[in-house]
Amino acid sequence: MKVLRSVRKKKGKQLAIIVDGPNILRKELGIDLEEIRRLANEEGRIRIATVVLDRKAPEKLVEAVVNAGFRAVISTGKVEVDFTIAAMDAVHDERVDALMLVARSAAYMPIVHRAKEEGKEVIVVGAEPGFSTALKKAADLYISLPSSLSKDLPQSKGYEEY
Repeated sequence: MKVLRSVRKKKGKQLAIIVDGPNILRKELGIDLEEIRRLANEEGRIRIATVVLDRKAPEKLVEAVVNAGFRAVISTGKVEVDFTIAAMDAVHDERVDALMLVARSAAYMPIVHRAKEEGKEVIVVGAEPGFSTALKKAADLYISLPSSLSKDLPQSKGYEEY
């Protein structure tokens, strides 16, 4: 057993990535799923990779999500509800140590708090404009991606300490 534990530690964190598709995968932001995957691989091993899309998502977007290695969840109602369900499934998955929530809205703060209560590390990835300061501060780590709308802003990475 000792050997297995050391192997697991070398792999790093076991991650679940949940992406708020309609708010992140916008043409005007220019954010690429490959960049999100690269960031996740720097943090640990990806166990779950999900993009939540709304029912109006073009077929080409769904195909791009699948081709990037993510599971596409098409929401028939509110995207926020399906995002929350996917995130809570990951929180209660024993294989997952950390959640990477790719979102900009403060509406997801309860997920961050609940995940941390359950002992999960939370990484929030977003972009300006509209990346919630409260969401950044609630996370253990936040990453601001450069977007097409914020070309003058450098990419930033911050840790919040309590």
